[in-house]
Amino acid sequence: MTFGRFFEEFTIGQVFRHWPGRTISEADDTWFSLLTQNQNPIHIDANYAANYTEHGQNLVNGLLVLSIAVGQSVADISGRAIANL
Repeated sequence: MTFGRFFEEFTIGQVFRHWPGRTISEADDTWFSLLTQNQNPIHIDANYAANYTEHGQNLVNGLLVLSIAVGQSVADISGRAIANL
């Protein structure tokens, strides 16, 4: 099985659906935030988030979301990524 596509194989408006989906838990967010030394209380302190933010709950670390999205795109871009540079 060959992973990835060449640049020419992508089309404007193309949609990629990835399986399996991924649900991010509070533990995932806390673990990732602490592992990356992002100690912003909006990610790891539920009391802070409930009392001092407009959202009322912890926010997921944006880099965690990016990391998961990149991980799910491996089959679409990895195998031929070097050829696209």
